[in-house]
Amino acid sequence: MKTSRRDVLQWLSASFALPLLAPHLASAQQAPARKRFIGAYVPNGAYMPAGANGNWTWSEALQPLVARNLQGNAMVVRNLFNGFPGNDPHWQNCAGFLSCEPMVLGDPGVARCGKTVDQYVAEQYPGSIRSLEIGGIYYHVHPLNDHPGYSNDYLNRISWQAPDKFRSPIPNPAQLFQKLFGGQAGSAAQLAYLHARKRSVLDSLHRDATRLSGRLPESYRPVLTSYLETVREVENGLRQGGFTCTPTLAEPTQDFSSPNTNYVLRFQLMHQIIVLAMQCGLTNVATLMYGPGVSEQMTFPEALGAGNGHHACAHHGNTQGSIDRLKQMNRVQVGLLADLLEKLKAAQLLDETLVLYGSDMSDGNVHHTENLPMLVCGAGADLRFGQEVVPAARRPLSDLHVELFSLLGMGARTSFGSGAMASTGQPLGLRV
Repeated sequence: MKTSRRDVLQWLSASFALPLLAPHLASAQQAPARKRFIGAYVPNGAYMPAGANGNWTWSEALQPLVARNLQGNAMVVRNLFNGFPGNDPHWQNCAGFLSCEPMVLGDPGVARCGKTVDQYVAEQYPGSIRSLEIGGIYYHVHPLNDHPGYSNDYLNRISWQAPDKFRSPIPNPAQLFQKLFGGQAGSAAQLAYLHARKRSVLDSLHRDATRLSGRLPESYRPVLTSYLETVREVENGLRQGGFTCTPTLAEPTQDFSSPNTNYVLRFQLMHQIIVLAMQCGLTNVATLMYGPGVSEQMTFPEALGAGNGHHACAHHGNTQGSIDRLKQMNRVQVGLLADLLEKLKAAQLLDETLVLYGSDMSDGNVHHTENLPMLVCGAGADLRFGQEVVPAARRPLSDLHVELFSLLGMGARTSFGSGAMASTGQPLGLRV
């Protein structure tokens, strides 16, 4: 039976679950074959007085993306709202950021919300690890007499596998590293057998890919070269006695005990580990919390010097010093997004990945939840990257989630969220 080049490429991609040539083959059709999702949450909004655009512009809060030549990989989506009447948005719009479902109040020991976007994607594109939950930095505990009946979990979780099952984020890069690359359980004989089997598959892939390289168009060869280098890294890891996706990344040893120590480095390492996990086919889904829903302990002293915490600056009371500090905090956190996008792009994963970055409110000073600061990031000529998407009328955040499902090849879902946050089923205009 005659085997075509396309057959070989599809077999290679399916056999090792690495970012091969699928996005490049799809480029002729403009829309990449997207199969990965990262949801990134920041608390307390931006400086957006009464929900106006404020500093949520390319020249201010989003300037780190422009400075690193990433505006063409991000779009601003305006006029989105989230939340349910009577529920404090610090709690509701953290827990419901990716579900647009109401949290259940009454018993502070019981947390219930809705199944989230990331978990639907994890089921559509399964990996050996269902999904990664990152960040939180610390678990915020709020005085019960302040918000009686509110579970603290609503401030500290954005990923929900089921309405009654949240997924807890990992705050420490060393802990995440151990989860992914810390070795395998089992006897020495079992491990030797598994390693031998994996190496035989890698050897076959390497031989076939090498033969294929001479027949590929010149534009595809850098992608194949990157793939072969990754295969060699895995082979080297196996020969060293443990199955690992990279022999070059050492386990992080820095101090991450405080939310104000190594804040930027913490997430730079987390980003690197996420990208490695996706590159190796361990998972296709991750969520990031760059802070808990009420983040008073986060003061950013390394970047901004001594001063008020994130939550206090968001509730600035129109004090110019707090406003200026909040704006600087916004830039620090958008800079983290830029780092994540750079790492995805360098690993040639960005074509296949959609990143949603946003917050629980626009104007934290008055808990305003209209015109939320939202970005959709990725690559592909089929979407309006580098632009602002401005629906003619206010739209529920759930409409964006529905459109993300469509862009991820998950069918024509027309509904998501419930009650006041039920989607309209109408597109927002992300496509060109």
